Amino acid sequence: MHPVLFNLGPLPIHTYGVLLALGVLAGLIALRVNARRLGLDPDAAQSEALWLVLAGLAGARLAFVLLEPGPLLGHLGRVLFIWQGGLVFYGGLAAALPLVIWRGRSQGWGAAAWADLLAPSLALGQALGRVGCFFSGDSYGKPFDGPWAVVFSAPHSLAPTGIPLHPTQIYTAVALFIIFALLCWLLPRRRFAGQVVLAYGLMHGVARLIIEPFRADWRGEAVLAGLTPTGLFALGLALLCLLGLFWGWRRRARPV
Repeated sequence: MHPVLFNLGPLPIHTYGVLLALGVLAGLIALRVNARRLGLDPDAAQSEALWLVLAGLAGARLAFVLLEPGPLLGHLGRVLFIWQGGLVFYGGLAAALPLVIWRGRSQGWGAAAWADLLAPSLALGQALGRVGCFFSGDSYGKPFDGPWAVVFSAPHSLAPTGIPLHPTQIYTAVALFIIFALLCWLLPRRRFAGQVVLAYGLMHGVARLIIEPFRADWRGEAVLAGLTPTGLFALGLALLCLLGLFWGWRRRARPV
């Protein structure tokens, strides 16, 4: 595809970086809209979310470096070049989660309610980030000769070039756009605090498990039943969120 969108003099502007920035911007706009829908202060929500963005990006990059240090060996300065690709979502989630709990309680919103508000924006930002992965060749799929296969030809693409592949980045992006729409619909209709973020975790984990077998990029050695560490994390996330939803519904239905 097109890893470099254009050159600004000697400076290459990477498509992934542009779409990552657009994902953050779109997520913040969605956050403000949803905050107003719930009667919350959109400025306060946005300020808190910016810290989460920084924590999430740092955690996602650290997880990538730990799982796949090869491309950065001898190029330690490129560790900070997140605009070129190389982020692991579950690393970002693990880094941001403690901050969500702490700041949600500090603001008096409650950790679960704050996470509910964040969930649609997270799905939207991820979706645009996956479109960026498509242009950079990151998170590429296995060889595939179907009619919707994609062939990467750019010399700096992270995907193998000249081979028809599953467009797994687009599979994930489409799934996340659908999840975003469903979460926006659910948010004002939720029956208990935490329902929206638990629904996000369940849907994201299931989507990841469905798409995972079609991916070919290295995500760590398979550790159980053919699942990579990220696949196991997706399975664990889906199961925990399913249990959380069941517990929430049971607690809501319990007589007072």
